[in-house]
Amino acid sequence: MSGPPDSNPPAENREGHRRRTLLPGLIFVPQTQWTFECLIRNLSEAGAKIDIQADAPIPSRFMLIDIKNRLAYEVEMVRRRERDVGLKILRSIPLMEASGSEALQLKRLLVDRMAR
Repeated sequence: MSGPPDSNPPAENREGHRRRTLLPGLIFVPQTQWTFECLIRNLSEAGAKIDIQADAPIPSRFMLIDIKNRLAYEVEMVRRRERDVGLKILRSIPLMEASGSEALQLKRLLVDRMAR
């Protein structure tokens, strides 16, 4: 027989509340110019959770493009369990407003993906 249920939920380690999403995403690794699709499961100003192919090798830092909202994020992987990847957002780039070579490259990837 177990004891009474714990009335205090586990502490939340995240800085902000993540909203659940089901957004198409694109991972871009600038060092190799490698891209592949992912699914953004939840998102906040500080972090995100994505689903990727189980065998997909990804580096600890990369760019994540939110196709629907036309935003890019420089992210750092904080955990991975097969397809489930937790990310810390280091900075965000609004692609339709940004300029500079990095933003233009990301914008091109976004436009190419949207044209499919």
